Amino acid sequence: MATSWNNLSSADGSYMTLITVLAFTLLCLLWSVSSYFRCRNRLPVPPGNFGFPFIGQTVELVLAMSTADGIRMWVQKQIEKHGPLFKFRFAGYPMVMLGDEEGNKFIFQNDGMSIHTFLPSKIATLFGPHSLLLQTGERHKLLRRHFSKMFDRAAMSRYIPGVNRNTIRHFTSRWQGKKQLAALDMTNLHTFSTICSLALSLEEGPLMDKTLEALQTWLRGIFSLPINLPGFDYYTALKSRGLIFEVFDRLMEQRRQEIAEDRVPEASQTDFLNWMLTVPDEEGNMFQDSFIRDNLLLLLVAAFETTSAILAMTIFYIAKNPHVYQQILQEQKLISDEKCSGGKDENAMTMEDISAMKYTWKLNWNTQYTHYNPESSKDPLMFDPSRWETRPPPFTYLPFGGGIHSCLGNEFAKMSMLTFIHHLVRNYSWSLVHANYDGPFIRDPCSRPPDKVLISVKQITAS
Repeated sequence: MATSWNNLSSADGSYMTLITVLAFTLLCLLWSVSSYFRCRNRLPVPPGNFGFPFIGQTVELVLAMSTADGIRMWVQKQIEKHGPLFKFRFAGYPMVMLGDEEGNKFIFQNDGMSIHTFLPSKIATLFGPHSLLLQTGERHKLLRRHFSKMFDRAAMSRYIPGVNRNTIRHFTSRWQGKKQLAALDMTNLHTFSTICSLALSLEEGPLMDKTLEALQTWLRGIFSLPINLPGFDYYTALKSRGLIFEVFDRLMEQRRQEIAEDRVPEASQTDFLNWMLTVPDEEGNMFQDSFIRDNLLLLLVAAFETTSAILAMTIFYIAKNPHVYQQILQEQKLISDEKCSGGKDENAMTMEDISAMKYTWKLNWNTQYTHYNPESSKDPLMFDPSRWETRPPPFTYLPFGGGIHSCLGNEFAKMSMLTFIHHLVRNYSWSLVHANYDGPFIRDPCSRPPDKVLISVKQITAS
């Protein structure tokens, strides 16, 4: 009598397991043999290995992303084994890692020519097909030139009064009267409310809170296994993308109604949403809703997570280096004193004030492997703002990327961070609740200590 699948014995189960293992082994063997014959007549490739078929190093890289130093340590291990140029496989794609300044130079000087932007398909799906991040060639050049008008110095001068008002309101409502708070939670709220206000004219409230929660869920999907099944971060990230787009659709419908009735509030007339709905591209075409959604999402992502994390870690390291706090405070007081002596509002901010912050400007925190190379940065793991008193060698310090895909919003990021620091140090002193903690940090998705930079704060009186 034939045995049904529901009545398999233990021996039958072991037999099926053996068959599965043998089949997988045969698959790997066939893959290796076919790879050999496909590649033997091609140009030589860098050292390294592609690991198992399709999977490669995907799992170990995803695990490495869960800790602050994971990627850096993984890359360091490969460099020690294979050199600064090595091959690996991620998410099914064969790749080559360029781990030094020469690699950066090669990429940025050939970007858009022999090299083009690429993201694994699952990650590209999260951003959307119309995202500027995924455009190449002439289409990318045209769109980048068009978008750059929203981030030039004239635009920064328009934005800074709004950024300054939002920052003052943030400290008044979120910091005043508090004895202890999590700095990362505060920088998240400040950074997100700032970009929502300037890009969408969306103010703090339930709708903004809903959007922030959905965006943070979306971000976790970027650094997860690309498995689109319930219970996995990638699956919930796709769902969150839909929730964010529902908010965009609601705001677009409302704004179009205001435009049709000629009653767009003055503050909203220069925001990013109004610009995308009313200004055609360089070919005279209006943007479709799908394009607007994808690029509003990119704007929120680009302006939020890294900026917030940098501010939180700046607060962390300033607390550990009181002399740095004093130097920053003196610089900010000098700016305020000059305003007072000139009869100006000491709380107002201009781009000239931002440019005057020569020391504060040097507080940048990043996680890219190149920045930790001891050959180009002495004691790279040490918090030392004075290292920026001399210009770093070319292609060794790239916090905003480089080439034709460098960050369009880098001046906006600097302006909003420096405005925050200006009001922070003029009005508060702080200390770490866990003062002796030096790591390890976790990645969520940017690096942070487990307590989200928990600090004790004290309001000070400006003198």
